[in-house]
Amino acid sequence: MKVTLLYGCKVDESDYMEEILYECKGYVNKDKLLVHGQKWAKENNYNRLRVTVNDLSEQPNFTQSINI
Repeated sequence: MKVTLLYGCKVDESDYMEEILYECKGYVNKDKLLVHGQKWAKENNYNRLRVTVNDLSEQPNFTQSINI
């Protein structure tokens, strides 16, 4: 199962204060999501948006996510 997440930060907040603004399971048109997300973010004082698609059906490989 794939999950699409839209992240954003409040204006004047640090990057590590990123929040999940939208989550959807299954297919999502990322370009359309970003256009609507930018409009919502501007109205609600957010910026620095990014979209990720995560495949939750795969087993995580934690050695790739940390530096050893």
